[in-house]
Amino acid sequence: MNSGTDSPVRTATTPTTATSEPPTMPVVVGVDGSEASMAAFRTAARLAPVLDAPLRAVLVWQFPNVGYAGYPTVAGWAPDADAQELLRAITIEVFGDATPDWFSTELVMGTPAQVLAEVGTTAQLLVTGGHEHGGLAGIMLGSVSEAIARHAPCPVLVLRGDDHQLMTTDDDDRRSVVVGVDGSVASLDALRLAADFAERLGAPLRVVLAWHEPISFSGYPLALAWSPREDARTALTTCTAEVFGPELPAHVSTEVIEGRAAPVLINAARDARLLVMGARGRDGFAGLMLGSATEACVRHAAAPILVVPDRQTRIGRLAESTDTAQDADPVGVDES
Repeated sequence: MNSGTDSPVRTATTPTTATSEPPTMPVVVGVDGSEASMAAFRTAARLAPVLDAPLRAVLVWQFPNVGYAGYPTVAGWAPDADAQELLRAITIEVFGDATPDWFSTELVMGTPAQVLAEVGTTAQLLVTGGHEHGGLAGIMLGSVSEAIARHAPCPVLVLRGDDHQLMTTDDDDRRSVVVGVDGSVASLDALRLAADFAERLGAPLRVVLAWHEPISFSGYPLALAWSPREDARTALTTCTAEVFGPELPAHVSTEVIEGRAAPVLINAARDARLLVMGARGRDGFAGLMLGSATEACVRHAAAPILVVPDRQTRIGRLAESTDTAQDADPVGVDES
């Protein structure tokens, strides 16, 4: 019997229609029947066709801890069968009786964060539902969603409970996709993916770089002619030129804002359609950690947030790694 700490076990799957073409990496959404996961499921169902991707709903189940006095296990009870029935019911709630051929389901025994992070090795995007937020003083994100954002090897989209916030049906909705950059390789990957999302969603793209005055310690005076604001502007121009070339597309705007990255981006994305940030993590489930600014935004930003791991450029494609890119130093803008 698997207690949830061993390798996940797949117990059921519904495949999509087979084709002769190489399989497209799916959008994967974690579901559990909660309101937040149902909102994420509905959003993912509308987002997957926009991304030209199949959709897979994954429900993770575990054997309950048993053996407490007065709480015997019911003879014949099968938690996997209950999980399968829940997965069937929530699929009908989203799609009705006729599911599209680009949709599949998977039932997996294990722990949610670990299973979904491992599923992310073959996904182009993970979608998960979080709680609604009210800025820096808002409610903390659920532990599972935060763990997935920390550990998944693919981009992770964390939603905020409003399934209409990202996939709006309003043609006049001009809310921006906001992306935070700082000159690092991770933020360039985030910018590329943000540009792709903005184009697919038909949304303006707002590129934001936060900067702040450095502290001068005794004995290390700051150069009188040095301007951190100008350095920040140069860094921002370098970032956008790397992705778009010398001329920005008409739907792209840039902004340099004084302040720490986390509060600047949380404020900038207050009315945004989507916030995109680089993860700044190391490889591996046990070691991958978010940068401090990204983690704060995952916890507190009001907008949906897309966390992009290093070397991810466009939807479903890994960036080509080069020695130059891997060895590049971040442009000197603090992320904290």
